Amino acid sequence: MIVQPIEVIEQVILGLMIGGIYGIIGVGLTMIFGVMRLSNFAHGEFYMIGAYIAFTLVSVMGGDPYIIAPLAAIAVGLIGILINKLLFKPLYEEMKEIKGGAAFYFQDLRFIMLTIGLSILFVDLALVLWGPIPLSIPSSLTEVRVIIPGGLSFSLARIITFIVAVATLAALYTFLKVTKTGKAIRATSQNPSAAMLVGINTYKIYDITMFLSTALAALAGCILAPIYNVYPTMGLDVVAKAFVVVITGGMGNVIGSILAGFLIGLAENLGGLFLGTEYKQVVAFIIMIIVLWLKPEGILGGKK
Repeated sequence: MIVQPIEVIEQVILGLMIGGIYGIIGVGLTMIFGVMRLSNFAHGEFYMIGAYIAFTLVSVMGGDPYIIAPLAAIAVGLIGILINKLLFKPLYEEMKEIKGGAAFYFQDLRFIMLTIGLSILFVDLALVLWGPIPLSIPSSLTEVRVIIPGGLSFSLARIITFIVAVATLAALYTFLKVTKTGKAIRATSQNPSAAMLVGINTYKIYDITMFLSTALAALAGCILAPIYNVYPTMGLDVVAKAFVVVITGGMGNVIGSILAGFLIGLAENLGGLFLGTEYKQVVAFIIMIIVLWLKPEGILGGKK
């Protein structure tokens, strides 16, 4: 099969667009791991819940899902805080009593099993509340095509999705670098015991981190929902890709996850073009294996 240059350009642009979404999802997961030392296997379900809440809000209130998306993301972020207070915090406090400061560096099996259980629970709840049939969220932006010189055209919804993704990632980076709360999050990530000694409330930081992580996942689900269908197991398809992004970028490295998200998006689309769409999903895992082989700490290293 002969590949035309215009096709390569098209797939590069589409790869960057989906890469921004991978970046948002991956950054949320890497923040949970870097700050809370928690591998959240339910991360994809917050992506799914965000899409369903956006569907519900649009059905009840009307309006465009891209306007509703921030409300849905905030709602899911608040759910994340509630889960952290009710489920994660008691385990942290119990571990702290047993292990002292070492608890902050200890990956307990109970956390892993808890997040897996949450994943199953959320999928079943979605089946009960919204049913198994895939749903679509109507948006006028999906019908508008933007023509680019050279014969390329993209739906306005995809372009808006990319803009929202880049703007969100830039805002998050600025927040972590500039604000007092962002610096407290970075300090807790580097050394939670020392952060407590200088007066940082680590449990409050965990609440904020959980809010940001789940809200980012939900926002990704909201802005993709008008383009793709919404269904209960959509989070299971995403969480594996999120872990690929986190591992490729470096566990706990925010910038690494952003770059890895764009890299995976580009590689998948170009791989689908040159190798065939049936191999598209394999490309991301091949890249992860190569990175682990050549540079186990990730393309930018871990959170250090």
